[in-house]
Amino acid sequence: MSGNTPPLAHSGSPPGYGGASHLPSLRSRYTGPGGRGSIGRGNADDYNPKINWDPNDMEEIQRLYRAANSVSGRIANKVEFEDYVKNIIAHLHTLLAGEDDPYKKEAEILKVKKIMFEYCFEEISRSSYRFDSNLSTVLTTLQETYGSLLGNYDNLIKSMQSHKDKKLEVMRTDMQHAIQEIEQLMQQMDAKDSYGGGRAPDGDTAQMLNEIGWLRSENEKLQARLRQYEVGRQKLASQIGDGMDSHWADGRPSKGGPKGPSVGRSLTAKQLKEIIEDIYTSKSKFDIKCLETHLPRETMEQHLYTYLNQKYGLKNLILDWAEAIINGVRKHSADDNDVAVFGKILRNEIDEEFRFVQRQLKETVHELLRVYLKGKHPMKGDEEIINLVHKRTAGYMQEEEWVDIVKYMYNAEDSVSIIMRVREVIKEKNPPRRRAGRRNRADPLPREQNSLLYGDFLKVLLDFQLQGHERFLGKFVKLFRQFDADKNGILNEAEFVQLLRAIDPAKTEEEVNALLDLIDPHDNQLINFSECVTFLSSELVKMMSEMKHQHPSD
Repeated sequence: MSGNTPPLAHSGSPPGYGGASHLPSLRSRYTGPGGRGSIGRGNADDYNPKINWDPNDMEEIQRLYRAANSVSGRIANKVEFEDYVKNIIAHLHTLLAGEDDPYKKEAEILKVKKIMFEYCFEEISRSSYRFDSNLSTVLTTLQETYGSLLGNYDNLIKSMQSHKDKKLEVMRTDMQHAIQEIEQLMQQMDAKDSYGGGRAPDGDTAQMLNEIGWLRSENEKLQARLRQYEVGRQKLASQIGDGMDSHWADGRPSKGGPKGPSVGRSLTAKQLKEIIEDIYTSKSKFDIKCLETHLPRETMEQHLYTYLNQKYGLKNLILDWAEAIINGVRKHSADDNDVAVFGKILRNEIDEEFRFVQRQLKETVHELLRVYLKGKHPMKGDEEIINLVHKRTAGYMQEEEWVDIVKYMYNAEDSVSIIMRVREVIKEKNPPRRRAGRRNRADPLPREQNSLLYGDFLKVLLDFQLQGHERFLGKFVKLFRQFDADKNGILNEAEFVQLLRAIDPAKTEEEVNALLDLIDPHDNQLINFSECVTFLSSELVKMMSEMKHQHPSD
């Protein structure tokens, strides 16, 4: 080496790079002992996650149920259990079809097994109460404790994800430092070349150049991916907002669709309702997380995109699915009350909690039908009654059955309105049929007159409930939109105070502050529509009462 050649690295070199002999550590630093790309993986590649629900899983659940049923001895539970399993597995297949991560697929399968286990264990606990109440209490406690332990796996997975993200952040910082090291090394190499007069590099120098070239290539790949991720994340929120505005301008879907290519998905009512249930489940979990971390609750509109972002990640996929969901809501709302409720929650026309009211109504009607049939057939056993209920809910209800349920659930005035509406539905669904000839004029209809499908009857009740709730919130919705400057279903503190004064001008300053402390305890300044309905329920009842006194004919 020429005497005019400056040393490669001493005081001016980055720490840890005193000469060419240190450079091989660069590659091992980012690839690990397993070779390129193996960092942080260890023996994880040896594990193959379970990604499908197979017959062995079903047999395992059936064996567990048979063991539980041998204790209870109640054959009537079999139909209920089979329906329950069928619904759970159908939901699982939907989740698995939409999930790409094999580890998350296995997590969903484990969740289903946990749910099935709890179902069977509860059956054992209930049955044991007949023989030994203390044993039943112990079993219940054991089930709750064991269920809690199994439930902790969610937190474990989230912690693992957080840990992985932190490691990636460390790697990114490491890579930034490596960039500086590369630049310094390249400057020294340039200086060496100028002193060396263009001679061919020796062995150490060639090795250094090879290592530097590899590290620079790897760094460029990583930096490109990081830039793409950051840009996509920054643009996502604004483009998502534009997409939503284009769908629900002034509460109505617009003719224009979201920006970006669309795959033109068309959802059936069943597919849409499964997605809606997933969004509801995700929203409930997210609300709990926000409560624990003192963050504001999202509106259902916001969480729709949070849900899609978590599920798909890519902007175009998110917007395509959002378009498909909103188009599905527009298409199926008239025929399906669940879809109609979801659409109105999205548009902040009713509060999120109303979906629980509708769920309770369904359960009440189902139970009243069971009680009615049990009273009508007192000599029939539980299994026979369950079969009768199943037959009714899957087919037609007789007039005496649905009339009895209506009169039990509603006051005289509402009962008359509902019965009239049911009769209208029966006429709409069963228009008069022409007879082929005189001989057939007196032939009876194939089913009892004034009977109707259980689903049609339930929809009449659900629609009646929804319309009543919309009337109750009508004035409040107008007031809320008057003070919602951003038209996003969220108020800040000043806007909320204005809304509260408009509803009840007599509120004192202390009462206003007390409500603020209750609805926004952490001063997030983000109070959504549903929270306003929930926390101002007594004020809304008072406002409606005053309106009735002022306009008794309404």
